[in-house]
Amino acid sequence: MRSTIYNKVWGKPKSIAGAFLRRKCDSIPENRRLMVVTILLSLFILTAFFVFGNACYRIGRGQAAVERIETGHIEGLTLPDDDNGESPDMEQLKKSAYELAGAENENQ
Repeated sequence: MRSTIYNKVWGKPKSIAGAFLRRKCDSIPENRRLMVVTILLSLFILTAFFVFGNACYRIGRGQAAVERIETGHIEGLTLPDDDNGESPDMEQLKKSAYELAGAENENQ
């Protein structure tokens, strides 16, 4: 079903457009076709250079759309102290973690 929808939306129109362009381009003489491709490639290259040059210029002037990130220091966590070094919740956490993993419990 997914491939049927894909072919109706993208595959079939793509093949029809490709066949149309192929027929139109075959009617153009080879020298003129080469000239059209050369002009379009040149326009693409000039546009790419302009976009890249403009971005470099704006970065150099400091106008780039970059927000300054303020950094801060990480503060230490306060953990509950217990006489034996572990809190009672920690033992329950260890026990439940083993049960969820399907492994044997350490105490058994």
